[in-house]
Amino acid sequence: MELFHLVMNDTHHLPSLSALRAFVAVVQSGSFTEAARRLFLTQGAISKQIRLLEEHYGTPLLQRHSRQVQPTPSGRTLLPVAQDVVERLKEVERRLKTQTDILSLQVYVSFAVRWLMPRLGSFYQQYPLTQLRIDSMVYEPSELDPGIDRAYILFGRGHWPNMQAELLLAERLSPVCAPGMLPQLTCLDDLAGQTLFHTTRDYEEWMAWLATRQISSLAQYKHQVVDLHHLAWTAAASGLGVAIGDMALLKDELQQGRLACPFDSVLETGCGYYLAYPDSYADHPGLQALLGWLRQQAAADEAA
Repeated sequence: MELFHLVMNDTHHLPSLSALRAFVAVVQSGSFTEAARRLFLTQGAISKQIRLLEEHYGTPLLQRHSRQVQPTPSGRTLLPVAQDVVERLKEVERRLKTQTDILSLQVYVSFAVRWLMPRLGSFYQQYPLTQLRIDSMVYEPSELDPGIDRAYILFGRGHWPNMQAELLLAERLSPVCAPGMLPQLTCLDDLAGQTLFHTTRDYEEWMAWLATRQISSLAQYKHQVVDLHHLAWTAAASGLGVAIGDMALLKDELQQGRLACPFDSVLETGCGYYLAYPDSYADHPGLQALLGWLRQQAAADEAA
């Protein structure tokens, strides 16, 4: 009980935070009027807080020189301590607030549907206070504005101006089809006459994979272009043809038997999916939570 009274007496003799904030604002601005504007108070309210602080310490803390207010010797002694207290409390407030701030994340549709969303439940179990706003995209924005508080899961080689980027999943390509088509695709020659699904009109992914098998012409195949990998893989799973699949994104479908790989050859392209974000967003606790969770999920996929 004696200790309780001692603590209460110690805290009772501390100055108010409002008075310390007013004091710091006046010194930094050199003006009662400007300090009032910064703190959204009246000049009279600022004057009252300074008067209470001077009464608390029993000494003048501010003096006027010409038109500017400056700290007295006692004020200069108090200033660094008051600034430290105010800044520390601001930082604590920011951290506590951003724990429940919504984290904005923009993601490719195929990545969201095939990889992110099926795993998201475990993220919310680990970080129940973090809220995600997930927006989907078909194509990468033409320009990433570092001034916007938003994270992205982007596809590429990890280089975006004014953005930090961390590799999550490396791209590994191989043809995929419905399991029922495997008897028709016992060797590479069996692809002739099959419909190949593409997501670009230059057939880039198929061209790159077939080049590893010393095939440079696509004349012997039928072709169907769709605008999403998700659609190409869904069509392949339905037995409509053969698509190029990203092994990282299709791991669940392959393990569950909805898709199958007719050939063993896998092309590592050097590209991958990255979490990218501006420097200004790096300290957001929600972003750090998401990044840590994504690392866990990606590592688990690699180990499985």
